Amino acid sequence: MAIFHLRRALTAALFGLGLVGGFSLPSTAQAEQPTNPAPRAGKVQVVVHVIHATEEGNKVDPKLQSLVRYLKPLRYTNYDLLSTHELPLGAKAPANFSIAGDRKVLVDLLERDDKRVRLRVQVVGAKGQKLLDTTLSVPRNGTFIVAGPKYGKGVLVLPLTAKY
Repeated sequence: MAIFHLRRALTAALFGLGLVGGFSLPSTAQAEQPTNPAPRAGKVQVVVHVIHATEEGNKVDPKLQSLVRYLKPLRYTNYDLLSTHELPLGAKAPANFSIAGDRKVLVDLLERDDKRVRLRVQVVGAKGQKLLDTTLSVPRNGTFIVAGPKYGKGVLVLPLTAKY
């Protein structure tokens, strides 16, 4: 009876986290054998560019050439690189840095496997208010664009590239 209640509790917890799909719990005889090993540990180098994007002008900072394909879908025509931050992230080792507009960015590595990383990204305003708090998935050696908040006559664009 205890195994049944344990299975029900685990299923409810996994379902609440959005992890239940084709997942099945091991039978009683296999309960000691994990079916899904923990994600591989290790550091991930996350590079965050801070870009000021506007509709004034029509130029892309030459230092952003490797990111042009990610910027094209955005509605802006002018991209100026303000700063670049290289973050060696590991488990339980979040990083933070300041950006334009008296804001702070916090990046935390949640999970890493052979194909992708999951990151929690927060942007905090000058008065401590959360402007953004999201979890995102970045493909291995890929880039994910976070656009906003407003800055000057445009917005700040934060491409995050996960290298490992």
